[in-house]
Amino acid sequence: MSAITIFRGGAIGDFVLTLPAINAVRRAFPTAAVRLIGRPATLALGPTASILDSEDPRLIALHRAGSLPPATHQLFAATQRVLAYAVDPHQHLAHQLRRAVAGPVLLWDPRPPADFRAHIVDHLLSPLRQWGLPVCNRTPRIELQPGDYGYVDALAAAPEVVIHLGSGSPAKCWPPAKFHALASALQKKGWHTAFLCGPVERERQLATGRRPALHPPDLHALAGLLAKAALFIGNDSGPGHIAAAVGTPTLTLFGPTDPRLWAPRGPGSQVLQAPSADIAAIPTAAAIDAALALLPSAR
Repeated sequence: MSAITIFRGGAIGDFVLTLPAINAVRRAFPTAAVRLIGRPATLALGPTASILDSEDPRLIALHRAGSLPPATHQLFAATQRVLAYAVDPHQHLAHQLRRAVAGPVLLWDPRPPADFRAHIVDHLLSPLRQWGLPVCNRTPRIELQPGDYGYVDALAAAPEVVIHLGSGSPAKCWPPAKFHALASALQKKGWHTAFLCGPVERERQLATGRRPALHPPDLHALAGLLAKAALFIGNDSGPGHIAAAVGTPTLTLFGPTDPRLWAPRGPGSQVLQAPSADIAAIPTAAAIDAALALLPSAR
């Protein structure tokens, strides 16, 4: 059986936003086995595929000049086609992959050009034109399995509104005090609200106060939790993209990053953008109003 290998590193949101491209490749080559190379815990959110850790030592030779060891050649023995989302300034990866793979090798810088004015999903779909592949869906979608709901189903009370305090960059984070005021306002309106806590929140000691704290053990549990929520609220971060990809309405607060490029893509996705790059300038009242406008239809 022929195989297709797709390299996709980066953060959780980066992978979710690449799902339309991965699915387009799968539809175009329905009989080919697909292998994903990146962070296994993140790649597991995608469609069923073989997964290889990007830290696998057999991949090291792809990123430097010189001969390829037999183990690296063997990794790509069945691969007929490669799509690699990668920054390759010295062209080592491109050169070595073309030595290891008999079929076409396509490298694409996942970073959009400075003058790019569309959504990042469209940038990530662009290389498929070089293979002449059709694109049927530009909205990321995560397909859940029954086991993904185990964490949320075990909660004493599943939250209707999930709020995420953190993000990869502190500059992208709305002040915790404003999130707490937002949560209190929603709770007073009758919406059961809880805070999502992950590694970033623990590292920066972002307190949840008396509000319930959610600690999903993995990304599948997180996706199941968000799928059963009526609304997700957070900064520009990975969980917002997961929420949109499982069909949950999202309210995302933006400061220094551009929502035209990075907003979660989904039918119920809304954004609030700071009038300047300072996300703290978003008024609490504006976030409360936006959240309440999204919630009635959910109930």
